[in-house]
Amino acid sequence: MSSLHRRLPFVLLAVVYASLVTSLSPAAEPGAGLPSLQFPQIEKYGSVVALPDAGERIRSGGKIYFDTTAAAPAGKPNRGLESAARLVNLHALQGLSGPRPQIAVILHFNATVAALKDEAHEKSPAGGSNPNRELVEKLVANGVEVWVCGQSVIRGGNPLSDVLPGIRIAQSAMTFNINRPADGWTAIGVY
Repeated sequence: MSSLHRRLPFVLLAVVYASLVTSLSPAAEPGAGLPSLQFPQIEKYGSVVALPDAGERIRSGGKIYFDTTAAAPAGKPNRGLESAARLVNLHALQGLSGPRPQIAVILHFNATVAALKDEAHEKSPAGGSNPNRELVEKLVANGVEVWVCGQSVIRGGNPLSDVLPGIRIAQSAMTFNINRPADGWTAIGVY
């Protein structure tokens, strides 16, 4: 049996797969007919959409923190910080009369760079000014606790004075991740 005959079933499978994927791709323009993105509380960050028929809706109260280790692509806001803004916006969109969930973010490992002032951020591998500065200010103004692991800051070569105003210093992300669940907080990982 020739080499071509042995590969023919795989070639045919690849052609069928490619045509199937192409036929499943939407013909409409991206976003056409979808609900519009909204920013009911924190403008520009944490977009949400109205889903009036959705189940498992946000409730009043609760304690949630975003355990954030992932760095954002250059020039983009950090996903953990964006997720916190989205939760604030979901609560505002729902229009609940009860208290919003308590929300916190802990930045560590590769996400530590999101906590740095512009001068320190420029010297980091991410480079440039910190695209998270405005988002951090808006989160703090909306009662969200933003924390950074002090160990990660120092081990990353920065003094604690390089941390953005409004961001709190945790002794370590490990202690944060031990203490918060013991105090009734639920963790959502952003890796």
